[in-house]
Amino acid sequence: MLCRMHLAPFASSSLATRLGTVRTLWPHAETIFSELQQEMEKAREFMSSFEKLLTSQGATAMEQAPRTSTALSTGSGEGFSICQDVKNFTPEQLSVKVVGRKVVLVGQKETQSTDEKGSFSYKYEVLKREWDVPEDVDAEALTCSLSKEGQLRIEAPRLALPNTLERNVPIQVSPAAPQPGPAPEDGATTKTQM
Repeated sequence: MLCRMHLAPFASSSLATRLGTVRTLWPHAETIFSELQQEMEKAREFMSSFEKLLTSQGATAMEQAPRTSTALSTGSGEGFSICQDVKNFTPEQLSVKVVGRKVVLVGQKETQSTDEKGSFSYKYEVLKREWDVPEDVDAEALTCSLSKEGQLRIEAPRLALPNTLERNVPIQVSPAAPQPGPAPEDGATTKTQM
């Protein structure tokens, strides 16, 4: 760490008259800051070129990314219904699980290829979606179906509430509680008959 003595001219010190010319091991502040500024400029240039590279590759990757759409229908009387576009995945690459009150869809796909020049490419795709199952839906009766167009439909019916029949609830009347009698005076004993 630099202190004031290293940055200020040594001649202003009272020791300068006794010691004469003294050199420190610390470089001048101007040298440090100019080198730091040059390094920062190099870093900025590198980051801007890297950002341009990512932006150009990111745009093409976004165009190639699989489109997914979700339609959630939880209307009254219909239950729980989800439609997810999974046309880039085969049924073997998909799994649907019920974890507590959540439905979890996971799709995993690996592709490897080698071109005519001998370049090797490897691609790993993951699709993961989660949905909360409402409390009034029977999660145990969940079903899945996959259409030829690649639409995965996940459905569950509403819980069947038992029909409430009308019934009368009898009112029980408890017997009157016995009234407590006068308490015996101190020193008096009560005899119990058997």
